[in-house]
Amino acid sequence: MRFRPTYPIVLAADFGAGSPEATQAGRIALEVADRFIVPAYRSLAEATNTQAGAWAAFAEADGEGGIASLRAAYHDTCDAWAHAQIIRTGPIVLFLRYERFAFWPDARNGTQRALDALMASDDPDDLLPEHLATNAVAGQGLTALERILFDGEGPVAALTASGDEAARRINVGLALARNLNGIANEILTDWIADDGMRNALVSGNGWNNLFADGDEVARLFLTDLVGAFQMMHDVKLLPVLGETIDVARPRLSEAWRSGRAKRDLVGNLEASQAMSDVFAQHVGEARRAVLDESFDAAAMALMTLPDDVGDAAADPERRGQVEAARDAIKATQLLVAEILPADLGITLGFNALDGD
Repeated sequence: MRFRPTYPIVLAADFGAGSPEATQAGRIALEVADRFIVPAYRSLAEATNTQAGAWAAFAEADGEGGIASLRAAYHDTCDAWAHAQIIRTGPIVLFLRYERFAFWPDARNGTQRALDALMASDDPDDLLPEHLATNAVAGQGLTALERILFDGEGPVAALTASGDEAARRINVGLALARNLNGIANEILTDWIADDGMRNALVSGNGWNNLFADGDEVARLFLTDLVGAFQMMHDVKLLPVLGETIDVARPRLSEAWRSGRAKRDLVGNLEASQAMSDVFAQHVGEARRAVLDESFDAAAMALMTLPDDVGDAAADPERRGQVEAARDAIKATQLLVAEILPADLGITLGFNALDGD
């Protein structure tokens, strides 16, 4: 299972792999950016642009017709986000972009409160991009949009009915879709602009006080990679499983309203393997084979998961499948953390293995 971008990628090799003085770690960081991170953000920008267009067309038609196109665009955006979600270094950390794009986990139901406030307001200025961007982070992104499209007894009727309430709901959905597109475009621009992060990697310089040089970026990227498994294991599966079946909590699974828990995990693993492959091309063939075998086992475990991961965790007959996925993800995390830092001479960042 590999994430294969379908658009052209500018390879680090085309630019001499950075400055002549670049270390191996710095060159690897640039390769990771060119072969995985920038393509992931291009895909995210494209998906959110399509989603914003779908909502604009729906609003122009005053909500007439079905919402299949809106849900399809939402799923495409979530697929792109599942790849970009593992990246926690660079422009994504500025201006709370990561949290604004998808506020999850949401332990205190802040998404619903923020969404209710937007729905209740009769001020159209509340939905302007500059106002929405400074609103509660929980009410700006995919988690809020999911509730509009999938939550409640009749989300379809709520969007297609006549009257002010439905019109406001459509306008909120449109504003959220445009906000997501704006965030994705900002991130991509900060990566590829002349004064962006990619060119800082080429020159070996720091950028926006986020790092000092390419060596530090390599450490951060590798920490992100190991952290991706920690997110899948500790955040997406352990709370749902609970210590025993008696305390399983199905509604803690990610995007359960839209039935995406499994799909998001699969996307995370695809992205993790794509990112790992860039690092692993610099280690020995035998060690790469060990990593590939572990990724394949994790992919198989995830693909055999039922779609309703949360409900399966509370089902005696299916809980074992969720536990098997949890164990396979942890096993791959441990191998990635053992092999890549040692073989590449790149130190993991602090807390990369927190929770082991």
